[in-house]
Amino acid sequence: MVVKDNIDTVGLPTTAGCAALRDAMPAADAPVVTRLRAAGAIVLAKANMSELAASNGRFGYSSASGLTLNPYRLSRNASGSSSGTGAAVAAGFAVFGLGTDSFGSVRGPACVHALVGLRPTHGLLEADGVLPLAQSFDTVGPLARTVDDAALVLAALAPGAGIDSPMEGVAGRRLGIVMDFNGGNDEIDALFSRACMDLADAGAQTVPVALPADARHLYERVLGDIARSEWAVQLDRYLAAMPSSCPRDAAALLARIDAQIGDGLGDGLGDGAGRSPNPLTIAALRHAVETRDEPARPGLSAARAFGAALAGLMQANGCAALIFPTLACPASPRFDLDDPSYRCRVSNPLAPMHMASAAGFPEISVPMGWTESGVPAGLSLLGRPGDERLLLGIARDYEAATGHRRAPGLG
Repeated sequence: MVVKDNIDTVGLPTTAGCAALRDAMPAADAPVVTRLRAAGAIVLAKANMSELAASNGRFGYSSASGLTLNPYRLSRNASGSSSGTGAAVAAGFAVFGLGTDSFGSVRGPACVHALVGLRPTHGLLEADGVLPLAQSFDTVGPLARTVDDAALVLAALAPGAGIDSPMEGVAGRRLGIVMDFNGGNDEIDALFSRACMDLADAGAQTVPVALPADARHLYERVLGDIARSEWAVQLDRYLAAMPSSCPRDAAALLARIDAQIGDGLGDGLGDGAGRSPNPLTIAALRHAVETRDEPARPGLSAARAFGAALAGLMQANGCAALIFPTLACPASPRFDLDDPSYRCRVSNPLAPMHMASAAGFPEISVPMGWTESGVPAGLSLLGRPGDERLLLGIARDYEAATGHRRAPGLG
């Protein structure tokens, strides 16, 4: 396996993609790594990621390791922030990988790399030993090439959750079709329409559902400010356990980053110590440090209230799960290149993924097909808390019926 570089692994620094954390050598494996080692997994490498798990327009870019490339189309992004995990598994460097997901960072890379990516119910897996972004939303999750592989990994990570018991499939399941995120890209909309028909052909009962009015604006109205209010405080707790050579809190981390910038780091695309950090991410961290004593305006209760509304919607419509495109548009161009073939008519194509984050619900992304430019698309299934086995069973039947996964070309 490969392990995202914000998850502690003994013998390797936890840089979280930040060159200023090259000395952050953990004293122990994160519990999720310990569990997988005990099950026989071999850690091959740490995987690159968006700096400090916050992409801010530079998906998969870090000052520690540079820019992650999408093996399916080098001019498009590898999503974020578990970019390197997704690219490595897609390219065959490892059988599976561990990522983390706060606002889509497992599901997005799964979508753009034709992988299966699972965000589990919030709190199912330990967050100890993971450099935080916002622990109210952070979770570890697997990225794999098949549903069965993802299920195997999750069963090892959560041995008491019943993931390894026989899965029930899609036949007879009532699924809610979410159209609220359509309209961003014609190809994604067409692939989603085909996916709904494929699920019906596999025995599902499908019914259209309408989401709560704020479903498309969760990050800007709720999630983003909660993350801002948690980031610095939680970084302080994590960094305090690191060696004395490492910055011991968020303010010291900022000071080291500023010093490195002052020493003349490059334009962000150089090698080694010549990479500069993502300026928007550093600005966001600075703002979080400066406003650390200001509570979030909406509060976590507002996010979880959305979850209650979502559960009520599913109950009222008798839905076992909701289905929708993982991303409303294909993978966008890299931040440093233009790609005139890209089309997107919505301002935030990541909005579908924010529902499970706000609610704390599980969601799985599975390959849904391909755009004309050769970029993969993903289908998401969202369930109620504890429904991982159900989602895996539906996804496995869809995967078997469609067979969309394919490896990148060698050209």
